[in-house]
Amino acid sequence: MARDSAAAREQIRAELQAVNASVPHVVAELRRRLDLRPRVAWRAALSWQQWRLVMEYLVANPGAKLTESRVSAFESWPFAGAKPPLEYLSGLALTFGHGCTPADLVDAADLAQMEPAERHAVALMSRAGAAERAAEPDTGPTAVLDPEVAEIEQQRAWLSSMHADRPKLDYLADAVGQIIGQVDLTPVAQLDVRARTLRPHLHRMLREPHHPPVARSLYTTATFLSGVQATLALDLGHLDSGRAYAREAFDLAEATGDLDLIAWARAAQSLVEYYDGQYLDALALADDGLARAPRGVHAVRLAVNGRARALARMGDREGVERAVDHGWAVIEEHARPGVDLSASMDEGIYCEARTAGNAATAYLALGDAERVEQYATRALKTFDRLGVRSTQAMTRLDIATVLLQPGSRDLERATKLVTEVVEITAAERKYPVEKRTGEWLEAAQPWHALPAVREVRELVAARAQPHRTD
Repeated sequence: MARDSAAAREQIRAELQAVNASVPHVVAELRRRLDLRPRVAWRAALSWQQWRLVMEYLVANPGAKLTESRVSAFESWPFAGAKPPLEYLSGLALTFGHGCTPADLVDAADLAQMEPAERHAVALMSRAGAAERAAEPDTGPTAVLDPEVAEIEQQRAWLSSMHADRPKLDYLADAVGQIIGQVDLTPVAQLDVRARTLRPHLHRMLREPHHPPVARSLYTTATFLSGVQATLALDLGHLDSGRAYAREAFDLAEATGDLDLIAWARAAQSLVEYYDGQYLDALALADDGLARAPRGVHAVRLAVNGRARALARMGDREGVERAVDHGWAVIEEHARPGVDLSASMDEGIYCEARTAGNAATAYLALGDAERVEQYATRALKTFDRLGVRSTQAMTRLDIATVLLQPGSRDLERATKLVTEVVEITAAERKYPVEKRTGEWLEAAQPWHALPAVREVRELVAARAQPHRTD
């Protein structure tokens, strides 16, 4: 193996350029002959010094920040320096071009030091890049055309640029759908990485010209991505970010004119406002969604998750009952989901278990112990059977909270349920669960001196994970 040096790198480049070798071929030879790390090999294949890479990177990634010292640190890792963020690898692949993907910029040593979610994200980004390369047209020599023909061909070229092939669109939609479907089953941090990885690819495509059907498909997928990012931000306790993502989802949905999609985005907005204690806003957003699609596929979620729970916080019993009844009526009008438990922000109809769980939360705010028990027990049969931790926890908290009220007071059962909540959510405590746990502790304050209540309070304090709210 030759000794690495600037001269050796240039000699190899010159040899391969003389036979019209591609940049990836040059990279492979540099790595084989000089044992270069992948990020260094790509830079060397283009004959860029680190300062040149910084300049090219900042041009290719507007708004990014990068210095020569950071480039050096990222190239040295994992033996020294600093781990390159996933965003940097994505931006670096874009900067190098020539079909480079994030997977081309890491080797076995890098992957061994990455978290499983990071390795998965690198694979996702690289598959998206491969799909883009597959869609690139093959350009060959062109004949000299008559000026009029040339003008027509130029127009046809512009039309052909407005194209994203079906496999690419299907891949993006499926990737976002998988994130939505895993919200209650996979750690939030992992899903957040996956969503952030998809986002730059999808939004870069949104800025390109497309035929109307393609643009509509991209805007729909982008709506779902922004909406699920709002949910993930909420779960992490980042309320301001959640609100911003949800507003973006609405803007994207409104651009499509799809009333059901707009209603779905309004549900995401209403959810964030509800957990931020902005009940009037949560109600207004849910009402707007229902006004656009009163009996649509997302009307159940808007009625029980948005409208009923917000009205309950304002003490409007009649309004809650009408909202809950409307939710059940709409369920009967639509085909049942193909699963026992729909995702919390599913693209389809709300399932009966989630409808019952949200109804229980609404009736809790009204102090209706009988309805809480009725709906919560119905929901828990599904939640417990499927082991969906956050929904199991929140429904238990609803029952535990109503058990503190006069006429149904059972402190022993209530503290047992909250203890179960702490155990169920030991691996990951989402912000909505922490907020509802805090509400239970506040309601139990009159009995704070009792051993059972004190033990629960100490257990919650020991397990609690701090969240920031931006």
